[in-house]
Amino acid sequence: MSTIIKAKQYLLNNYATWGPVNLNYDTPEATFKYNELEYDLSDANLLKPGEILVESIHLSNDPAQKGWFKSNKDSYLPPSPLGKPAPARGVGKVLKSNNDKYKEGDFVQAHLGWTTHSIFNADEKLTSKLDLSKVSKLSQFLSVFGSTTLTAYVAAYKYSELTPKDTDRVFLVSGAAGAVGSVLVQILAKDFKPKKVLAIAGGADKVKFVESLGPNVIGIDYKSSTYEEDFAKALGDDKIDVFFDQVAGEILDHASQYLKTFGKIVQIGAISGYNDPTKSYFKNYAASILHKRLRIQGFVVIDDFKDSAKIIAHLEELFQNGTLDKSKFHETIVDATGDNFVKIPELWTGLFTGTNKGKFITTVAKGYD
Repeated sequence: MSTIIKAKQYLLNNYATWGPVNLNYDTPEATFKYNELEYDLSDANLLKPGEILVESIHLSNDPAQKGWFKSNKDSYLPPSPLGKPAPARGVGKVLKSNNDKYKEGDFVQAHLGWTTHSIFNADEKLTSKLDLSKVSKLSQFLSVFGSTTLTAYVAAYKYSELTPKDTDRVFLVSGAAGAVGSVLVQILAKDFKPKKVLAIAGGADKVKFVESLGPNVIGIDYKSSTYEEDFAKALGDDKIDVFFDQVAGEILDHASQYLKTFGKIVQIGAISGYNDPTKSYFKNYAASILHKRLRIQGFVVIDDFKDSAKIIAHLEELFQNGTLDKSKFHETIVDATGDNFVKIPELWTGLFTGTNKGKFITTVAKGYD
């Protein structure tokens, strides 16, 4: 039996700009560069102390990666080094270990990058061993118990500064059919028991999906030519207490007019501007923030990773009592196994065209789910 592993990877070749990533691989300006290498499992010196060799199985597709691909010195993470695998969270299987905390056959979640196989020091990365009894398939560690679920959790329970079961409140969620939004709508609708949750999504199918997530959820299609009229009809005479926004730009400009005085905006993301910053500008600042005395709270979920064990324990309670429904955790899984691995960058860009409903995942290895 061969002890040679042939690994595929996409390296970060040039830092991305505010525009779309450059996928013209025939030019030196391409954002990514395809590469292959070999690992010899019989080599006693293959792994340094603390290192593990991991086979990637599923990779997470997240808008935040656009920032990881950039050289922005003001980012919440250090710039990713050029010439190394493009960063991505994922789940994989340990094939070889020189780390006492992990053994061959363990399943882990870590920053694996756009790779089929990778070697890294597990003590220096956000690496965690996975308990397979918690899920019915490995991909659920990126959807049900992934960072997007943690993001929704802290947005609702921490950064909103709300107390569950404070009734007669009105919430608004943009990006409601996505991985974060669909969890957030469930938590708000079922545990906070508001008067209504307005859920903004794109297209009739996604509107129907978000309305299935809990009681008093009203879906609004932002792609509709009557969006503003539909928004006004859904809101009625009410005002919004908290707006959980993942989009910014025109969606934020419009909705901010309908918040209560002293209301709050929890800014989870700004996907409208990830490829063009001019589309995420907040133009309605004076009329909304100043006149209504609104508060805006931005956050990055990695600040709360230290509390992940406690959060997951509460999430398990929410699943048991019916607040969260695993059947509502939609996964859009795309195939990058075998020869399809070369499509990984193109598949990732689907985030910005509404390809996914729920969590967007790329599979790079067969035979695990």
